[in-house]
Amino acid sequence: MKKFITAMTAVVVAASMLAGCAKSGAGADAAYLKDIDLDKYVTLGDYKGVSIEVKSPEVNDEEVEQYMQYISSSMKATVEVTDRAVQEGDTVNIDYSGKRADTGEVFDGGTAEGYDLTIGSKTFIDGFEDGLVGAQIGETRDLNLKFPDNYSAAELAGADVIFTVKVNSIKVKPDLDDAYAASLGIENVSTIDELKTYLKDRLLEEKQTDYKNEVNSKILEAVTANCKFVEPPKSALERFKGLYSDQANMVASYYSANYGTNYTTDQVLSMMMAQEGFSGEQTEYLDNKSIELAEQFIMLGAIAKLEGIEVTEDELNEKLQNDMTNANITAEEGKTIDSVDEYKKTVDVENIEENLLTNKVIEFLAENANVTDPAPTSDAAEAESSEAEEGNDTAEDAEATESTDAAAGSEEADTAE
Repeated sequence: MKKFITAMTAVVVAASMLAGCAKSGAGADAAYLKDIDLDKYVTLGDYKGVSIEVKSPEVNDEEVEQYMQYISSSMKATVEVTDRAVQEGDTVNIDYSGKRADTGEVFDGGTAEGYDLTIGSKTFIDGFEDGLVGAQIGETRDLNLKFPDNYSAAELAGADVIFTVKVNSIKVKPDLDDAYAASLGIENVSTIDELKTYLKDRLLEEKQTDYKNEVNSKILEAVTANCKFVEPPKSALERFKGLYSDQANMVASYYSANYGTNYTTDQVLSMMMAQEGFSGEQTEYLDNKSIELAEQFIMLGAIAKLEGIEVTEDELNEKLQNDMTNANITAEEGKTIDSVDEYKKTVDVENIEENLLTNKVIEFLAENANVTDPAPTSDAAEAESSEAEEGNDTAEDAEATESTDAAAGSEEADTAE
């Protein structure tokens, strides 16, 4: 989540995420660039030839190997084993029933059939998984165990129990070999070496995107610092405050939908505030952001005016057509939009055109900037370590989600865990 919020913050600051997919951020009195006397609110400084330092993107073999290890650890057990007993790391399919050792009474939640358990995962209470090591397929074992004294179900805390467990099948993860690489269905990938090349290319693409975002963000920061501003009109501030809140809501919805963890808009804003070291109230944070964004848009609009940068009708229609196509892909049945003219009624066209314009200005500034690699320092190794940590955030999130799913996979398994 940390890396995702970082990216979202950088992109919003760079003004490229305020694409205006809907009209919710802009009220009837919203002030667009065309409505503002730009020269009244900004005095431009130097904006061509600004110098910034950003590390060029590169991917080394160690990063590829780390990703390969992650793939290996994330692989599910799909290969059935029939010629040996249970070993550590196997995924066994079991039927089990738990009863109290003193009375023989079967307790609630201690029975399940067809449950997949990875030996060594420590999903169940101590002794359960170890007790199945060496068992043959079809074998039934009685495991004499004891629930922990601090077990969450008070009626079972410290209780001696017997689990009768039958091993139905054994499965292991597939080998990370050429056959596995070929099974992924990736074009031009049929060997491990080709998979590594493919992963290296994808990792580089991701770093190049991050590099471009960082370059744009630093250029905007430098150009903004060279300008003098008068506080933007209230109508513009209200518009950008609404757009910023809309984007935080979009991030919350995206993260909830794709990572299985529910986040509210307020939570996303709180995380962004914490990451930026802002300790005030959320309303104050949004006020500050609305000023920051309004000033940047006004500045970019003024540069566009001075440099003769414009958005053509063809460029706008192409953008609207692409957005409409993407919207139709996820639209409910019967709710697709058939024409760009109809689509225009559902979105803030003026805001989309502004976004295209400001992006063209940012590209212009980047083309005219002096971007160099920072000089090597003693902190370089530490910085690389930090980047690697952030790069693992998504993997850790996926692992955490997978662990949660496994733990909650069967209500009947709760009291065995």
